Amino acid sequence: MKLRTLFTLALGVAVGYKLARTVSRDDPSIVKGPRGEKAPAGLSLGINGTTQRLADQMTGKSLDVIRSARQAIHARLTQDPDATWN
Repeated sequence: MKLRTLFTLALGVAVGYKLARTVSRDDPSIVKGPRGEKAPAGLSLGINGTTQRLADQMTGKSLDVIRSARQAIHARLTQDPDATWN
């Protein structure tokens, strides 16, 4: 390894470290955390309950689709005795 290659590598590491520190620094113009306004508790519970109910319904429907796809594959494989998986 030549000396100039070592210097180039060291310079690249130094620039990368400086850039990483600059990018990871917090922006002072962005306000973080709660700002004192909260949503009503009843509304958020209602949305969560509705969301959970819809998620449960979609889970049941997706399982039904998977079962029907498996049954279709099984039916196709049993129709043709020479069917093989490659």
